[in-house]
Amino acid sequence: MMDLRDAIHKAGQILNQERVSPTVRYEEVTSEPMIRALSFLSGPLTQHGYHFREIEERPEKFQLKSLNFDLLSALLNQVPSENRQEWLAPLCSRISNPQSYRHTSSEVLGAGAWKCCTSELPLVAEFLVRHGKKQLFIPALSDAAASPGLTLLLVQIEEMIALNFTSFTDEEYAQLPKAIAAVRRTVADLDKRPKPSSTLESNVIYHVRKEAPGYCDSVVEGCRKARYLYLKGSLLPETNLEINQDKTSVRTFLENLGFTQLLIQSLDEAERLYRTAATPFDLKSSMGHLRSFLEQLHLQACALAYKKFGGNLPSKWGEANQYLRDHEVLTTKEQQFAIHFYALMSDTSVHPLVAEREYARLMRNMSIEYGLLLLTKLDKLGLKSEPK
Repeated sequence: MMDLRDAIHKAGQILNQERVSPTVRYEEVTSEPMIRALSFLSGPLTQHGYHFREIEERPEKFQLKSLNFDLLSALLNQVPSENRQEWLAPLCSRISNPQSYRHTSSEVLGAGAWKCCTSELPLVAEFLVRHGKKQLFIPALSDAAASPGLTLLLVQIEEMIALNFTSFTDEEYAQLPKAIAAVRRTVADLDKRPKPSSTLESNVIYHVRKEAPGYCDSVVEGCRKARYLYLKGSLLPETNLEINQDKTSVRTFLENLGFTQLLIQSLDEAERLYRTAATPFDLKSSMGHLRSFLEQLHLQACALAYKKFGGNLPSKWGEANQYLRDHEVLTTKEQQFAIHFYALMSDTSVHPLVAEREYARLMRNMSIEYGLLLLTKLDKLGLKSEPK
């Protein structure tokens, strides 16, 4: 555990570096480097900052990548739980700070000025939202200062909604427009200020008045579209947005806790085969990957727990399951569920010649939800691998 004052200072260092050299970006989830590279030349990843963006109905297709996000996450894990709200307060305060940006060009601030500025606010937004602190983030957005940092923040919110719309719930999408209304009032109040004596301040005001309203419109429209997709998901039985959201959380946990890329790719391949299945044989292959994922999830979880508890490091499924129970990572009921679930998966995915979609959907959904349960427990216990 880290001293609170030291943790706050370190977070400030990370955010200051993000202001100078941003690391926040999205990339397509694929094991093929060529496909990932091409996605930056065409498609949704090239629409950053456009009005009005379409929302990807498969939010698991794109993932956030950010070194400084990972560093803040590692730092958060070292802050005692009773001090975390106090640690988060300075992060939120960056949103109301009019200096939370850096002008990176010799050009005068004006239309399109967000492209020649950088800010830590996109990172702050992603961090608060993805760590479940949205009830801190949304009120902080209401109090955002009028600056180029605000424009960059709005651009990032629009990006988040377009690519990972399940990051917010339907209820939170009802709250966001209210925060945006407060932003509009802040921008409108700029006209009531005395004429600035500083050319720089005058340029900043001009920039915000020109840029921010359009992005406010984009965010509100994104909220409307996202709520429609939630409605669509609730009415169409083949669409389960909550499961898709949890799958994204599982992948984030796997990365943050230090599980291997091979395990993550196995889960991605199971998902790809499930979604694109043309024959029952594709579904059988998907379930085979899920079975391997479940097995390796337990073995690698034991490797993390071993650093804290010691003992004999398991090398087989049964041993891993018992090890996690012996050290109270799993309860007795959870252990029994995992054992029976693994047996059911083996019977339905390994022995039959083909797999039916009903079984494939059941195994896929249960793997995601059980994986989220286990990974959440590991995270709360502070079990993670050391950065390489």
